[in-house]
Amino acid sequence: MSQKNLTEEELKLDLMSSISESIQAVVKEKESLKMNSLSRTEPRKVAEILYHYAMGETQTKIVKKYKFSRSTVISVLTDYADYLGKFREVTGRLAARNYLNLSSLEEDLIEKVRGRLEADPDFEVTFRDLKELSIAKANAGREALTARGEATQITEDRKVYSQEDYEATIQAARERIKKIKEQSIDAELVKEDG
Repeated sequence: MSQKNLTEEELKLDLMSSISESIQAVVKEKESLKMNSLSRTEPRKVAEILYHYAMGETQTKIVKKYKFSRSTVISVLTDYADYLGKFREVTGRLAARNYLNLSSLEEDLIEKVRGRLEADPDFEVTFRDLKELSIAKANAGREALTARGEATQITEDRKVYSQEDYEATIQAARERIKKIKEQSIDAELVKEDG
């Protein structure tokens, strides 16, 4: 079903079909290894998690809004890491369509406001008139990028220190302290009789 001019409903069905095929493949793999797996016991739950994630929802949102445990979400996403790229192709098209619909709606509203401004010189436009739509459009744009896997991802880089690094740091600190002590001047507080 990977034609370019599918309806939104057809795209969602294509995504669900892709998720279902992926679940079946993972179930076969887990069965052959005789492993317990959520994919084997609750494939609908796995499908729901994968669907929401593929639609660009964050792990935290899936946990909070849909009441899945974080470890379950992470486990499912780990099991299906090889399939997520397939899902993103379909959801990217869905998200892009949603963004373009909102963009078109925004253009229509701006045109109407422009018409009212020209027809009624006393008509005042406020920031609030377009604020909600602008926020929705920005969110849709971000979701489109996330769904396509193009959104910037924040990664944490941790420097790993060895025992030698630790010992060298301690030694350097001791040497600095020793140097400071050698350079310091012994001073004595002298009270003046006044």
